[in-house]
Amino acid sequence: MNLFTILKKTKVEFTFKLVTSIVLRGLLLVIPYYWSNLINLVTEEKYSVVSKLIIIILILSLLYYVWCYLNQKSWYNFYNKIYLELTNFVMNANLKNVTIGEYTNIINNDVDIIGTFLGNGVTRFVQIIEFLVIYIYFFNVNKYIFLVTVIISLLMAYVIFFLGSKIQKDNQSRKENLDIKTMNIHNIFDILKKNKEIKDGKFIESTKTYLKSNAKFNVFANGIIYLSLFIIELFRYLIIIYAIYLVSKGRMEIGTIILIYTYYAKILTNFEVLGTISADYQSVKVSINRLMSIKNKEDTK
Repeated sequence: MNLFTILKKTKVEFTFKLVTSIVLRGLLLVIPYYWSNLINLVTEEKYSVVSKLIIIILILSLLYYVWCYLNQKSWYNFYNKIYLELTNFVMNANLKNVTIGEYTNIINNDVDIIGTFLGNGVTRFVQIIEFLVIYIYFFNVNKYIFLVTVIISLLMAYVIFFLGSKIQKDNQSRKENLDIKTMNIHNIFDILKKNKEIKDGKFIESTKTYLKSNAKFNVFANGIIYLSLFIIELFRYLIIIYAIYLVSKGRMEIGTIILIYTYYAKILTNFEVLGTISADYQSVKVSINRLMSIKNKEDTK
């Protein structure tokens, strides 16, 4: 089993999610563009056209929230289908060589991780296309703004994915510690069910070990994201200063500065998503390997 095998079984749900994501992200690019034009028209005192643009923006905003609802609905349809497919896979596997802690975490956590990753993955794919649209706009506005944005984006993407690949061992360790913690939970349950006193501290120790490995993984993963976002934010302000200079020379309109600032906010948001893609991909690889380990154990019996 791999991600493409799962997607083949969810074609209808996947298509609906893809369409709603494209429309939703498209509206998020179009609405600021109209606001930019509106600002330019106000500075030119063309108020008759401004009123028409306001109506258009209101209609687009209404459509945006309608598609937000449809996108949320399509996400859960897609996620639920994936979750059921993976659950059936786990339930039909031979579990003789699997511990109860491992099984519990696979059928709960790992199935959820894979479903969430694929559900969010559709929107993230569309957000990568959104990068290209923004870059094309910057290219048409100013070649220097375009070049700086592309170079910084490529460098930060490299940092995110290169450093992100370094935390896979931390994630694997986190999963294994969770299995041990879950196994100890079941042991405690058996002890309490028999009205016996809990004398050993294995559960507390395993909990501390899990919390430590979980913190190590998440702090490092988020630290990579924050570093990248800070650098991009820094260059956003440098570009805005340059854009203000162009306005002072009559080579750029005020509305364009607002649109550049807004589109850079989307680049920041999308890079935050890229950071989670890297971390989540490392996590989903571990989850898929754990699901496949059930099949492998069955094959080697």
